[in-house]
Amino acid sequence: MDAATTAVPDDDAVLRRLSDNSPAMVYIDPLTGAQRPSTGAFAPKRGEDGVSVYREQLLTAAGLGVRDVVVAPSNLVVRLTVADVRAAPPLDVRNDLWPTDVPDPSHPRNGAHALIVGWDGLGKNPRKAAQRALVEAPSLSFIYP
Repeated sequence: MDAATTAVPDDDAVLRRLSDNSPAMVYIDPLTGAQRPSTGAFAPKRGEDGVSVYREQLLTAAGLGVRDVVVAPSNLVVRLTVADVRAAPPLDVRNDLWPTDVPDPSHPRNGAHALIVGWDGLGKNPRKAAQRALVEAPSLSFIYP
């Protein structure tokens, strides 16, 4: 089996690129000033069952790092474990290596591309609950900048 068909291990982590630090992507607690991604940072696009992420183990194996995920000066990157994604059923992580429907599809980072899946068929409230579980996951942290 190759990486495209192999199950993503629980001990891997995924990196999610956020476009910027706007309120649509980052929530700042008004009392503590603590930042976390907003639930919108993990919203699937309408009609799609996947949220784009990059597998840390595959990036590392390719000699790449978090800076290789960044495509604009305004980008932020967060990291969370695959186990924490799976702790929010029905969510899971599936390989989506070398997608062709992305800008710069030949960039080496795309050899580590994956999707957080399981959104399909969720109503609004369960979807929001799953998004909230991701942004409140114990392993979630900002890693760039």
